[in-house]
Amino acid sequence: MHELLTAKPGSKRLLLGNEAIVRGALEAGISFATTYPGTPSSEIGDNFYLISQETDLYFEYSVNEKIALELAFGACLTGARSMCSMKHLGLNYAGDPLSTMPYVGVEGGMVIVSAGDPSAITSPNEQDQRHFSHFLYYPVFDPATVPDALEMTRCAFELSENTRLPVIMRPTTRVCHTSSVVELGALDLTKREVGFVKDPGRYVPIPLNVRRMRKELTQRYRLAEEL
Repeated sequence: MHELLTAKPGSKRLLLGNEAIVRGALEAGISFATTYPGTPSSEIGDNFYLISQETDLYFEYSVNEKIALELAFGACLTGARSMCSMKHLGLNYAGDPLSTMPYVGVEGGMVIVSAGDPSAITSPNEQDQRHFSHFLYYPVFDPATVPDALEMTRCAFELSENTRLPVIMRPTTRVCHTSSVVELGALDLTKREVGFVKDPGRYVPIPLNVRRMRKELTQRYRLAEEL
């Protein structure tokens, strides 16, 4: 089986930053993952693909970042914990659903991994996705090390559910493609009940609903700051 599935809690492993993110998601009990691959985030999706062949994790290489994001968001509305991964440029491509998702809010925790590329090592430009925090009301985790990446991923799902906000994880190229020794936690193998209940006032962001959602969004963002 995949090493990220068999490594025991409390053991130490040499992991790539992207592998640490995958392990953190597994420790958080992820059940749905999508990606549009792009360096420096590609190994996240590649590892989820391999793991999906050995478990009941749902994984998809989507046709673009927007579709990947919408699928992961749809899954989280059923109560599943979901992750969508891409590089920094992809977050712009997914900007339409990205802008409205915090208003609607999540049910299961949702983490959006958007790998940044300072110095344009593998990309045509630099961007700083941390500006999405105050711009669109997203909590943003900015790991500085590989152990940070594992722990922040695990914590991001909890923060997402506590605030009903999707969370952006912004590892950079140096974190994604650095190997470091990390101490592993326990895998969360809990089978969560999932199911979608229609609630137009809760899930349909027409202006009448959005004006109410906007007030709630400010409150949830303040809670995220406190936490």
